[in-house]
Amino acid sequence: NQTSQNKQVDIMVSIRPTSQSNFRLRRKGSGPNTSLLSTINNSLNNITYLSRLSPIDRLLLLFGVSLLAIVSFSYIFLISNVFSASSTGTAANGSSFFGSGVTDPRLSSALLQTGLSKEALLRRGGGKRISHLDSEENAVALDIISVLECDALQEELERDWKGYLDGVKLDEEERNKWGALDGGMGDEAEGGDTAFGAGGPGWDDGVPNNFGGNSGMNNNNNMDRWSEGGEGHGDGNERLDDFVNRRRRRLMDEGIGGLPDFDDPHETMDMMDDGVQGEWNGNTYGSDLSDQYGVKLTARHLFCLAADALVLPKADAASTAGTSSASKINNPSIHCDMSTFEIRESLLNLWSSARSQMPVEVITKTLRLVTEQKESLRGNEVYIWHPKDDEGTKGMLRVLNSGFEGREVYNFDTEPADQSHDDLYRFWDLPPKFVGPNKLFVDVGSALGLTSMLMAYTYPGTTIVSIEPASPSWLIQNINYRCNLSHEKLQYVHPILAGVGTKHHDDSDSMMKMTWKPSLTTATRSWSPEKEFDFAKDIELTVHLRTLRAILAEATPDDLPLGTPISVLNLDCEGCEYNLIPSMHDTTFNSIGIIMGRTNWGYIPKIKKPSSDRAKTTHQRVCAHYNFAKRCKECCDFPDLAVKPRLKSGNSDFDEANSEPVQKTVAEVAGSLCDGFDEWARDSKLHDIPDDYGWNEMSAFAAFAD
Repeated sequence: NQTSQNKQVDIMVSIRPTSQSNFRLRRKGSGPNTSLLSTINNSLNNITYLSRLSPIDRLLLLFGVSLLAIVSFSYIFLISNVFSASSTGTAANGSSFFGSGVTDPRLSSALLQTGLSKEALLRRGGGKRISHLDSEENAVALDIISVLECDALQEELERDWKGYLDGVKLDEEERNKWGALDGGMGDEAEGGDTAFGAGGPGWDDGVPNNFGGNSGMNNNNNMDRWSEGGEGHGDGNERLDDFVNRRRRRLMDEGIGGLPDFDDPHETMDMMDDGVQGEWNGNTYGSDLSDQYGVKLTARHLFCLAADALVLPKADAASTAGTSSASKINNPSIHCDMSTFEIRESLLNLWSSARSQMPVEVITKTLRLVTEQKESLRGNEVYIWHPKDDEGTKGMLRVLNSGFEGREVYNFDTEPADQSHDDLYRFWDLPPKFVGPNKLFVDVGSALGLTSMLMAYTYPGTTIVSIEPASPSWLIQNINYRCNLSHEKLQYVHPILAGVGTKHHDDSDSMMKMTWKPSLTTATRSWSPEKEFDFAKDIELTVHLRTLRAILAEATPDDLPLGTPISVLNLDCEGCEYNLIPSMHDTTFNSIGIIMGRTNWGYIPKIKKPSSDRAKTTHQRVCAHYNFAKRCKECCDFPDLAVKPRLKSGNSDFDEANSEPVQKTVAEVAGSLCDGFDEWARDSKLHDIPDDYGWNEMSAFAAFAD
């Protein structure tokens, strides 16, 4: 037994594998295992220590090594970025541990040292530090860059500028080719015996030419130059037609309107004789090339400039090479001086104020519509920002410049004044007792701020409160104030975004819907006909209404003594007088020196009119003031109402120095204005509106006019 046991042990020992890992069961007929895992496993078997580990132990070891490698790589990557960012001398062209990469110029070295990725920093606003701005202004500038997409605007501006320069070169090439610069159409080589230009006898010799016709234009101005057949072939205009057609196509592609009738020889050749200096329906093609196919800057560019995020291109030797038109090239510019710290800071503050009071889509839409135009305001050179083709601004300029240097006098924007209105109070000619230091001028419905600007120029030291309900107009008027008024004058102008409403119980706030039209910025109202609303351009607004008392409490600055009454109140607010006037306390109303403006009962559709009782209170109060009694037909409802005497103005010829002003009634002041009043009152339903339901309806439109 003992012997058998020893043999059994020997047998067991002999068949015991040398390594547990070498013992593998193989399927019958299977070949060697060549998988990646098997290859790795066989390699590990050759390592003394690892060959003794179980498969699970080996797997755990492999996982630990992989984790260590990942952590090490991440740490080295982070350190390399910190080193790259700290190398300020090579920040623009430096490289990291793992390769060369240009550092984004918007990212400061201090921000890169935080360890956050570039993408994360850019998502947080770029972290740009503008050296001349403090932290708050810097934050506002970054918001402008983000909202207005100033980077994309820069690229767009450069493309437009390149296209403009290409247009200048093409225009010069065409003029040189056809001799238009010398008033003609070519040279002798192009025309044969004669040329329409400097190369030959010209237009006035009447000598036969070879432009396909048989004669030119003689001294008797015979239009034989547009010949048919004759010695040549065609109608005599082939070369001219080729040039004109190419010019016409290019101008049409560039959207230039008011082109001449190219089929009319007189008009076409007048254009050619003038080169590119002719005026077509008010469009000056060539005198200011940028106005036609150049670069037009909007208020969007203005704010990107204020944020130091835009560079305006300029013509240089390289961009004007091969052309002699460099002197005619107008570099894009904005008169609003961004180099002035006060203006830049003021625009950044305006942006912050606008962002807190206006939807961002209204801001961006408004800024894209508005451009800068040079105007005159009674001898003051101003650069007014307003939408293109804004008839409201044009009309307001007509009114404010009335009578200046022989210009026609207007009562309203489209209503020329007659001799019977020569003694109206005008903004540039107010009695001295109502303007100047410690006097308050309130402009209700101030639109783009032109009236308030004229007051600031004409009466220095007068405190001006400019109230505008439409946020787009409020934004534009603030741009006009900041870009035109000096820092000293600006301290006396206080723009307020609000509509004037009535007090509801104990609450001074309410709301109303209105429409704002970029084609008529002086007509923001709640009763525009719905069919006139342009959904592509016009904006429907929800307006915050406040009482005048609440507005003045906010706007009246420390430069006025407490309780200062309104010296001059201008009411040009498309019907808000029916909210404002009835809600005023008798003492407050009676303290007003002069009320200017007009009433709108006759213009408001019946479906949107306020009650006749509200109208009566309003009309009876304002018609006691001279301008209303003189020009508003509603005042004829009170023929015996006493009107405040017309006081002597500062600059007018109206002279009452030798006698006390005589008080008159409405009938005496209005005169022939009251003819036919009874019929007008019936047609306009002056006494027939029972309540305010239509007036307070929450709609910006009159569904139909009646």
